[in-house]
Amino acid sequence: MRHFLVCFTQPENYKVYGYLTNTKVKFILVTTDLDVRDADVRNFFRRFHSAYVDAVSNPFHVPGKKITSRTFAENVSTIVKSFGLSSAG
Repeated sequence: MRHFLVCFTQPENYKVYGYLTNTKVKFILVTTDLDVRDADVRNFFRRFHSAYVDAVSNPFHVPGKKITSRTFAENVSTIVKSFGLSSAG
C-alpha cells in the first residue's frame, strides 16, 4: 500500500502538508509548528487515516456524507492533541 505525503508550501507562519491514499482520499494538515519533523507528519497521517477507515467502515455510515461518529471525533481530537509531542522537549 503506497501513500503520498508532500509539503505543499512553507510560508513564513505555517506549513501545509497533503496526504493521498491509495483510494484517492486526500487529507490536508496545516501547522504553525515550523520545526515539525516529517516522521511526525507521517505518523499523524497514518493515525488519522486509520481512524478515518474505521469510521467509514461502519455499516451505518453513508458514503459521501459527513462522518458523525463520536468515536471518530474523539480519536481525531486525541491525534491532533498529540501531534508533534514526540519531538518536544
